Amino acid sequence: MITLYLIHFEAKYEHAQHYLGLSSDLKRRLEEHRSGQGNPLMKAVTEAGIPWDVVRTWKDADRMLEVQLKNQHNSPKMCHICNPQSWHRYATHNMKGV
Repeated sequence: MITLYLIHFEAKYEHAQHYLGLSSDLKRRLEEHRSGQGNPLMKAVTEAGIPWDVVRTWKDADRMLEVQLKNQHNSPKMCHICNPQSWHRYATHNMKGV
């Protein structure tokens, strides 16, 4: 199963406060992020000591959904920390903090 996930950083790193990723093994991918491996943004956030958490997941996602959501540049609107009302707007998607 492929999972699309949204990560919220507790503090901005330069311009970014979110990361949207896709993985067939979410647990392994998050371990990579926490160890500073993989994506350059996640590596930089980890090295800067910025705490982060997964705030939303989409189960059975695909690359098309990832590209669609990334192209919208609306991660803060999908994040329940930045936008508490997002729960209702994106209610059709699964959310599970990991």
